[in-house]
Amino acid sequence: MNNKLSSFKQNFKNTFKSSIFMLKFVWKERKGKVYVLLKTIESLLNTVFPLIYVLFPGWLIDELSDRKRIGIIIVYVCCIAGLPFLVNLINSFIGVKIYKLELCLNLKFDSDFYHHITTMDYEILENPNVQTQKDRSHATISQALKVVDLVCGVISQIVSLVAVFTIISTLHFIFIILIITIALINSILLKRANSIGYEMSIKLSKYDRLTGPYIYKLNNFEYAKEIRLFDLSEYLLDGFKKIYTEKNDLTVKQHIVGKKFGVLTSAMSLLQQLSMYAYILYKVLFENMSIGSMSIYTGIAAQFTGVLNRFTNTYLSLSRMSLDVNELMEFMAIGTHSSNDHKVPIFDSNSTIEFKSVSFRYPGSDRYAIRNLNLTIHADQKICIVGLNGAGKTTFIKLLTRLYQPESGDILLNGISISEYDIKEYLRLFAPVFQDFKIYNMLTLGENIVLTAEYDEDKLNKICSYVGLSSLLDKLPKRYSSIPSKYVDEEGFEPSGGEGQRIAIARSCYRGGGVFLLDEPTAALDPMAEYEIYTQFTNMIKDNCAVLITHRLSAVQLADKVAVFDNGQVAEYGTHEELYAKGGIYTEMFDKQAQFYRDVQSDSTNS
Repeated sequence: MNNKLSSFKQNFKNTFKSSIFMLKFVWKERKGKVYVLLKTIESLLNTVFPLIYVLFPGWLIDELSDRKRIGIIIVYVCCIAGLPFLVNLINSFIGVKIYKLELCLNLKFDSDFYHHITTMDYEILENPNVQTQKDRSHATISQALKVVDLVCGVISQIVSLVAVFTIISTLHFIFIILIITIALINSILLKRANSIGYEMSIKLSKYDRLTGPYIYKLNNFEYAKEIRLFDLSEYLLDGFKKIYTEKNDLTVKQHIVGKKFGVLTSAMSLLQQLSMYAYILYKVLFENMSIGSMSIYTGIAAQFTGVLNRFTNTYLSLSRMSLDVNELMEFMAIGTHSSNDHKVPIFDSNSTIEFKSVSFRYPGSDRYAIRNLNLTIHADQKICIVGLNGAGKTTFIKLLTRLYQPESGDILLNGISISEYDIKEYLRLFAPVFQDFKIYNMLTLGENIVLTAEYDEDKLNKICSYVGLSSLLDKLPKRYSSIPSKYVDEEGFEPSGGEGQRIAIARSCYRGGGVFLLDEPTAALDPMAEYEIYTQFTNMIKDNCAVLITHRLSAVQLADKVAVFDNGQVAEYGTHEELYAKGGIYTEMFDKQAQFYRDVQSDSTNS
């Protein structure tokens, strides 16, 4: 008994806490305050009017059966006939206002939620469990106004219960106990159904994440070519159907649970209705209760039952949503980009970036991606990082740009830990070009490069000329106003892999910064285009620090120093000539690539 009481108290506490959180979430907005006020008025009106509908017909019946006063009868009839119109008029007026507020508030909530996502620490957001929590939290955000509706419903139902209880208490207290008992049984059944439903909804949300990639690949044009050439359609569809079948099985179980509890609650309601009519008919037949009073009591009893059930159901809905809201509260509390201080970083000709005994493992992994790494980058230096796949090259860039925090060791800019700098100001130091760059097909070509609505066209023309985009621009009637997607704009264009890579390079050049980060920047280009880009890179970064990650060792021509990564450490460091003379890892890598090109050239000559 004590355990159940303790559980109820804890449940009530959680429900109250989550409800207050969501109310504050809405109330902090100016329009949110107006929304709460209008919903409260609407709920109270919809609580009062049903009581009037019950009382007036009973009074009219008694008046017609007894004194038959024409004036009173006309008043009763006018009220009974006119109230529905009045209620509809008021609800229509308030409803329009509420609907407009809902649209505005939902837009604001979505915007705030997406802002939170885009400022969350990258390493946390990358976690698959956090991704699932993100999706569920967004669904909860969209239900924020529903919580307001439920809270207003609870308040109005309490007012209604007090009014109905006052009337029905004149009938017999046993009758009230019966109604309350059955309502409590129904609430227990509903609570159990909600608990099971919540557990199943968590499992279903995971299935949604599993089916999502299949749907995206099957439906997205960028995969259409490979699906056809590799005959992937049936294979992907089989995977999709397998997961979806498992999801459907779970959905059916969830549906059956809901129906099962629905039948039980209906049985309780049947028992209640039979008991109510038996008692009231007894009062009419044997204790001379008037027909009008019978009408009032049966109506009020039904009202009492309905209001009590709605109250318990509304509370349990709040209790059920509290589980989702608690998850939302946890998600919104996840850290965003922050720093211990708001220091503004300075990167000049005397600056250095130093990795001091840095180690890092990806979450859930036992293997170190970076282990006890030491490396110093000088402002007047261009460094090329090479190594096999999995050697830690890309992880190095992620640590440098604060997408991840080191597990141990420190990364220093001018002798100060980079975690102490303002994150936005720190990231402004870098001009990145990633191999997995993205094209934003809802933005124009110009906006894709500058990533703002306004830009310096002369500067943009110069950069596009540098990176070889001039020929593309000459083919586009709208030039920088062209949309890089025919899916979005039928007059748009679909950039090739090389054109997309050049857009990414132009983006980096336009942004500028103290440090160019080039992560396989020419991966999508042919050798001739690669040579042209590297020639331009030499000019563009000659007065800047640059960190270049590449598998193509021909790119070392851009670098002052080469760092060879192996198993998360700097295995070799020096100039091309120094490293090649050592006869180590770098020499082996360089000779294998050179041999490959010599073999290709020899085969071409022989053929």
